[in-house]
Amino acid sequence: MELRKGTKMKLRVILNGVSFYTTSTAIKNRRVGDHLLQNDALFYALEQMGKNDGIGTTVRYYDHKMEQQKFDVQLSRSV
Repeated sequence: MELRKGTKMKLRVILNGVSFYTTSTAIKNRRVGDHLLQNDALFYALEQMGKNDGIGTTVRYYDHKMEQQKFDVQLSRSV
């Protein structure tokens, strides 16, 4: 993501069916939610989005018990 320092981009997020608004800075600092893997999935989706207006992806991680955690992520720029 090529944003100038101090530039915030407001984003609409749909994560596993739950919709909310946040900023690119909050995602980059991994301060959107309490769940570490959730924050990492949002960071990954933001990096993949690049300069596009939005992205939809599924991110799969394995937790410490080797159980798969799946996050359906949609990001779009908010006007």
